[in-house]
Amino acid sequence: MEYGFGLIGCGNIAPVHAEAITRLENARLVAVCDIVEEKARAFGEKYGAEWRTDYHELLAHHDLQVVNIVTWSGNHADIGIDAALAGKHVIVTKPIDIALDKIDKLIVTCRRQGVKLGATHQFRSYGSFAGLKRAIDEGRLGRIYFGNAFVPWWRGQSYYDSADWRGTWRWDGGGALMNQSVHYVDLIQWLVGPVAQVHAYTDTLAHDIETEDAAVAALRFHNGALGLILGSTCVCGGLPSRIEVFGEKGNVIIVGETNVTWGVAGEQEPASGAVSAGSPADPMAGLSGAVEAHMEQIGEVLRAIEDDRDPALSGEQARAAVAVVLAIYESARSGRPAAPG
Repeated sequence: MEYGFGLIGCGNIAPVHAEAITRLENARLVAVCDIVEEKARAFGEKYGAEWRTDYHELLAHHDLQVVNIVTWSGNHADIGIDAALAGKHVIVTKPIDIALDKIDKLIVTCRRQGVKLGATHQFRSYGSFAGLKRAIDEGRLGRIYFGNAFVPWWRGQSYYDSADWRGTWRWDGGGALMNQSVHYVDLIQWLVGPVAQVHAYTDTLAHDIETEDAAVAALRFHNGALGLILGSTCVCGGLPSRIEVFGEKGNVIIVGETNVTWGVAGEQEPASGAVSAGSPADPMAGLSGAVEAHMEQIGEVLRAIEDDRDPALSGEQARAAVAVVLAIYESARSGRPAAPG
């Protein structure tokens, strides 16, 4: 079956989603939408799709079976709920939303309407992270002692000034953590296990924004492992992201998307895979790799539709990363440990 897609949001990440959809054999980009008419028209003309400025009109399109939402974070769930009520399957970019109650309502609505809900945390599909996940799940690192995620990135003030929603609590849901670092929050809790408790500090050090551009948090995972998260958009020039997992039988460190340490007893370092995470200053660099990762995740949702099962990256899984970020914010405000909701 060929699935007709509607893409809502024609901003910075939209071309990656559009390319992924158009390269899938069983998908076709039928319509796009953006509240800025010039963006919607240009995007639609580029991809040979109809264009709208009101997403409700897009949802009424009879050739659409799947809606892919890539708008600002604070309206993901609202649009997803409307899409589900219109009988469309739903895919939402990161974060799935910025409020747990809205995420829960989206999950429930999709189940009641009998449509699938998937999310895109594309780094899970990169070869290095997927390989580390397999090694952990197969017990090749033994008991995990530490899991760390560091995102020492940079964004100039012009980035935040480029759109009214960036760096706001209402629409962005946070700053360096909720927008940029949520990918790596997702990765570390996916790799090591659910987070039980956090103790955190956040601050705004280098930008004129409402939200944080710097955050650090100590973690305790449910399995007893400990960990650290650093999220930033104020590190001068930006540095590569870093994932570290230290276990009973070995240690793995991934910088960017490259395995720089694969210290697992009796194993040679595996290939990291072809997908490239891009530079720390511009994560959208390495476009072809990002498209491949999105193809895998969007394609997985289509397979879930055909198999009538939850996607591998379900709404519940995407919710977990947001819950950790919100717990970090709560801990930073209160000065006390907090547990993800």
